[in-house]
Amino acid sequence: MTKKTYRLNKKAHKKQYRLSKKELKNNYKNIRKNLRNQYISEIDLENKEKQIVNPPYRTILEEIGNSVTHGIGSILSIVFYVLMLIHSNTVNEYIASTIYFLGLFFEFTMSTLYHAFPYGSKVKRIFRRFDYSSIYLLIGASFAPILLCYIGGIYGTIFVIIQWIIIITGVTLVAVFGPTRLKFIHFPLYFILGWSALIFVSKMFVNDFNLFLYILGGGIIYTLGIIPFFIDKKVSHFIWHFFVLAGAIVQWLGIYIYLYLK
Repeated sequence: MTKKTYRLNKKAHKKQYRLSKKELKNNYKNIRKNLRNQYISEIDLENKEKQIVNPPYRTILEEIGNSVTHGIGSILSIVFYVLMLIHSNTVNEYIASTIYFLGLFFEFTMSTLYHAFPYGSKVKRIFRRFDYSSIYLLIGASFAPILLCYIGGIYGTIFVIIQWIIIITGVTLVAVFGPTRLKFIHFPLYFILGWSALIFVSKMFVNDFNLFLYILGGGIIYTLGIIPFFIDKKVSHFIWHFFVLAGAIVQWLGIYIYLYLK
């Protein structure tokens, strides 16, 4: 091998070595980049899972306020039930009073217990499912006096059956998938079920305008309460609790005064 050939071979080897080294560096950078992206994706997925499983964090004072507001609702629902039973005269009125009480009491009690337990606890996560399920039950229970004592007949019966099929489906979805995985289904269903009372608006408007105003007023208060619920900033959930409590009281007053005391 001549000196010239040797130098050329040596130069070629050096160039190949430099290229291999450069490729190695690039491969190393790509591997690091891919690993970092994979790690970030896993962290994002983990955080999303936590958001789905765990309820949003709220301060102790907020949670005390949330528990107290709906604890008051639990106590009031017992008082309401006693008053309705005292003024019940028919089997339908006794049945409607009991269904209405159970819906109110379950909603307010489950909400109270859910907010009473510390953040991150398994018990809190369980009661959160009960809390969201009880919204369906409250809507159905609020209709009971109207459908059984006011509308009655075949139309009232058919409406109750359809309504409770939807309610049972909603409760089952919350129990199986949790309260937040199918939000896009639950909240439209809450809205549709709640405002389905518009079907009977003409009869109430003509025959019992005052009852109509109370039912409509309660529905508007419930609906407006969705605003602070979705904002979900500090104290907004506490405000939402007041809307729920106020909506329940307004509708109960209308039902009690114009169906039971009438």
